[in-house]
Amino acid sequence: MKRMAAWITLVALATGCASNSASMGSKPLVAIDPAAVEGTWALTDERNQTFNVILREDGSATSTWSRGMDGAKGEQGGWSIRDGVLFVRWTDGWLDTIRVGRFGFEKFSYEPSDRDSDTPSSFGQAVKINDDSAKWVGVWRTQSVGTVTKDEDLFVCLSSDGAAVKSIDAINSGCWQQQPMGLAIHWSDGWFTLLTQDGEIVTGKSWAPGVDRAGAPTGTSNWLEVVE
Repeated sequence: MKRMAAWITLVALATGCASNSASMGSKPLVAIDPAAVEGTWALTDERNQTFNVILREDGSATSTWSRGMDGAKGEQGGWSIRDGVLFVRWTDGWLDTIRVGRFGFEKFSYEPSDRDSDTPSSFGQAVKINDDSAKWVGVWRTQSVGTVTKDEDLFVCLSSDGAAVKSIDAINSGCWQQQPMGLAIHWSDGWFTLLTQDGEIVTGKSWAPGVDRAGAPTGTSNWLEVVE
């Protein structure tokens, strides 16, 4: 599969090694600071659509890019730093690198067939997200409460630009907003979901189209962030 991420920025390196040409390209002006890597980054693809990459302390990486074969399951990978450059290798074979350049963080992406070339498949910039809403950004797993799909696994991608994508239903897009009580997702097909967090437990209450949102929800389920 060809992941067209013309503005993707982070890249994971879970297993194996990239070639020297793909790994270095031009030498970074400054080695990237490992302490600045972990967290949530905002990127845009070749369609100028925002998606996010979450890099964790254990070296794992998750992307909310949902236009691939796995859809709302996003992408999984791993990251490491070598010679001052950040590497991320995704399970679909893409390799992304990010380094400090003249204009801040610069990203270079290589599709599987181009990893031995100095010419990247795509390039762009990356922006680190530091506000409180970043805790909701990522890929989530829960169970559907719909009548036809009840108890089926449901995956939801939440991106920092407020976009939401789910793995069930023909109309699977929506938008989300952080609210004092948690997070609200307004789905284009009329469903409404309210997420609340108590410690490490995230609970989702969902109302079917036409159901009074002041009344009892259609269903309630636990939500878990997908980390690998």
